[in-house]
Amino acid sequence: MNLPVASEVSDQFREAEGISMLFLGKELFFSNQTLRSVQSEFGVLVRRQENLDRALHVFGGNVPSLRVLVVDQLLAEDLLRRPELYLEVAGSGRIAFAYRKEDVARSLFARWDRREYGDIGYLPMNVTPDVWRSILRLLLHDELFLPTILVDPKESADGGSAGQEQSGGGGGKTEPDRKALFEKLTRREKQVLSLVSKGESNKVIASRLGITEHTVKLHMHNVVGKLGVSNRTAAAHFFFEAAPSDARQTRHG
Repeated sequence: MNLPVASEVSDQFREAEGISMLFLGKELFFSNQTLRSVQSEFGVLVRRQENLDRALHVFGGNVPSLRVLVVDQLLAEDLLRRPELYLEVAGSGRIAFAYRKEDVARSLFARWDRREYGDIGYLPMNVTPDVWRSILRLLLHDELFLPTILVDPKESADGGSAGQEQSGGGGGKTEPDRKALFEKLTRREKQVLSLVSKGESNKVIASRLGITEHTVKLHMHNVVGKLGVSNRTAAAHFFFEAAPSDARQTRHG
């Protein structure tokens, strides 16, 4: 493999100051056409490197303006082995794990040390283009997408304790537990959940908050996953039990 000459490296360092999204993975999975479409859609500079070592060679550490570092599932073991280096490249940006197989995403979710390294986002690659772009939009706005299949795959499949959550909303959690979970939600997620608790449709919520219906659905995916409930009805019950009184009375729009 030919390495770039000094002048090219210098140019790449300067370019790094403007990169918003960096994809790590093979061109087979992150094609140039895909990167161009993302760049055009969001008006940001997007680049791809095949792996972390290549990115470190090109950029020499963190990318100052990076908002999202997307890591392909083929790099899962390397991500788990060297999380500090991935975080170094990401800098103040977010890490998102791009996956095609749910079992790989589940394995990473179970093994990733969130206490030590913080939360990462997940980017399913087998969804429709509209949904995929909506998830990227969340990531660019510092929102992490967490698919419900990672949080409670067994119970959501067999309906075991999901029915209990549906009726009670709290899933047997104490009041301090519920309040702590509620505070993990982002400001936007709380806004969406507040409107859901009032019985508003996704279309109305999207209009009130100035976002798309796809984005509303993604926020609710996050909310359901973070709260550990089974659906939006259970999430609404959770809101009434855990949200502070001022949050329950907040008006949006």
